[in-house]
Amino acid sequence: MSDVGLTTVRPKHSRSTSITTSKKTTSHQRKPSLNQIPIPTSDNIKRARPSITATPSNTHRPSNLPRFINAFIFKIHTFLNPSGPLLPHAKHGAAFGGTSKPSFFNRFIQSRIVRFLALFYVIFSVFLTLNHSWKYVFPTNAVNSREPTNSILDDKFSQDWIPQRTYDQEETYSLITQMTHGLKMHKLFSKSYYDAAKLIQPFWLKATVAPEKDQVTIVTTATADTWDELVKLTGYWEGPISVIIHIEQEDEASVERISQEYQSSPDLFKNVNVHLAQIPGDKLSVLFPRNAERNLARLLSQTDYIMDLPPHVIPATDLHRTLELNKERIDQLLQSGDVLALPTFQFKDMDEVLTDDIPTDKSQLMAIINEDKMVLDDKHWKENEGPTDLEKWLEAESLYAVEKYEFHYEPVIIESKTIQPWCSERFLDSRAACIFSSYLQGNEIWVLPYDYMVQLPRPAEQEVSDFDNVVENRIYAKFYWEQCVHHARQLDALGLWKTPRSKHIRSQCSRVIQNWGKGLIGKPE
Repeated sequence: MSDVGLTTVRPKHSRSTSITTSKKTTSHQRKPSLNQIPIPTSDNIKRARPSITATPSNTHRPSNLPRFINAFIFKIHTFLNPSGPLLPHAKHGAAFGGTSKPSFFNRFIQSRIVRFLALFYVIFSVFLTLNHSWKYVFPTNAVNSREPTNSILDDKFSQDWIPQRTYDQEETYSLITQMTHGLKMHKLFSKSYYDAAKLIQPFWLKATVAPEKDQVTIVTTATADTWDELVKLTGYWEGPISVIIHIEQEDEASVERISQEYQSSPDLFKNVNVHLAQIPGDKLSVLFPRNAERNLARLLSQTDYIMDLPPHVIPATDLHRTLELNKERIDQLLQSGDVLALPTFQFKDMDEVLTDDIPTDKSQLMAIINEDKMVLDDKHWKENEGPTDLEKWLEAESLYAVEKYEFHYEPVIIESKTIQPWCSERFLDSRAACIFSSYLQGNEIWVLPYDYMVQLPRPAEQEVSDFDNVVENRIYAKFYWEQCVHHARQLDALGLWKTPRSKHIRSQCSRVIQNWGKGLIGKPE
């Protein structure tokens, strides 16, 4: 197709630009606007600028401190009030072309509270650092600041000052003396009833003869009904006796009768300390159990060794002579924690027992046993049976250790007052619980070969009811487990578990300890 005949159309341009053609160059140039203000030349500026002559007196440079303060305040304000998005489209969501939603971290650090706490922490740290630095650099100021206080103290506590008590120096002072009697007794016997414990009267009737420390004190219990048995005991034992007498709280007649009898027979009771326990009820009660009475009688004894003697039992032989002849050996055993056991025998026909019938030495006893008139009485076992081992005792000529121990075994024992564990007071009347704890500690029970006890006739009525017996047996089964674990942990803590000291607890408690997962059972080294 030919271009001839087509009309040439010149393109339109904006008003601000035009195309100029020259002989040398062709360029695009912007035309000046009609409303454009002419740019002044340098000559015009010089002519228009007023003449200013600077003199030293008229020069005032503005201070930088207000400007610095304003800038600092502005920075703080900006820090505490962070600005939002600057562009309009940033306010819209991502779906409308805006930015995505800020993360939780960004919103957290832009929070005004967070920034305020951060600023407070920084300021606090700065002042704290300045404070410590000042004390470190200038330590003498701190010393000087304490001088007035020291001068005041020096006036009061001079070199001639002697400390003095604020109470009467002639009187013996102790916090224990400020406690009530009931509080002290209740703390001593925490499982007892407070109203029963506060009525206890230690040394209600006091002996006139002071015993020697190395003697053996009989600790026992009595009631108003068994007071005559105690009187009979004084005829067989000339040593010290510490007895708890249990009398019903309202029975003032028995209290008066016993007091008069004691005062009227000074020779008979010269070695007897009587401690009164006026407890509600005339029978054994959980308000103050028999085991608690044993502990109290032991606590108030005045010798290093004691013999726990149940009611209606008397020493038939000259035990004093045996103890004196073997004093060194017996002291060694008792101070090491071992105990001495005396077997108890009783007549088969208790109704016809007379004082003259009681044998006073081993040969007489053996003759009566051969006549089948007396038997070994190990409580909880049949006649002539039990851990004491009658056949071994009849042939023994020296001390021998109990080999067939069982945790119900409760012979009459001689022991240290201080070394042996105390009787558990959760039981109404259980001497076996006292011995069991000692045996688990690794202490041996040594049977005396020539001395023994004789059981006197007992009342037909049982002191402990059938119901209480059932409860006691169940508690004792739990007590057995508890003592096994307790003493195993104690021996382990003392580093004695792998020594012969743990022989008893291994033989008695292996099943219990394995069930508890202790993992200690093994042969001792």
